Amino acid sequence: MSLWYFKKGQREQAFLELDHILNTETRNSSGFRGYISLLSHEDPDLVTVLTLWQDEESLKASEKAVFAQAKEKVKDSLKGSAKIENYQIFSAIFPAEGEVKGKEIGGAPKFVFLKK
Repeated sequence: MSLWYFKKGQREQAFLELDHILNTETRNSSGFRGYISLLSHEDPDLVTVLTLWQDEESLKASEKAVFAQAKEKVKDSLKGSAKIENYQIFSAIFPAEGEVKGKEIGGAPKFVFLKK
């Protein structure tokens, strides 16, 4: 997870540049599984980006390549520096309606652990 604090009024434009890097550079990165960007309602200058990686080696490689490139691209819009926090993921995925024959939404979850 990375937290990006932008200078007042610069979040949207800087986020578009950041999102472009995520959409292009990470797709070809080994171990990349996806990302979620969160634009805060409480802080109009904050973006939180959750990137999902298969393993720790892929994560570390991304920090040296993709994250460094992203920081460089938006550095003039940043207030301070982006902050990284790493987490092991535990997730419950619930089947959508019609996905599991004979079961309703809210059926038994599928649990997913990413290896450390």
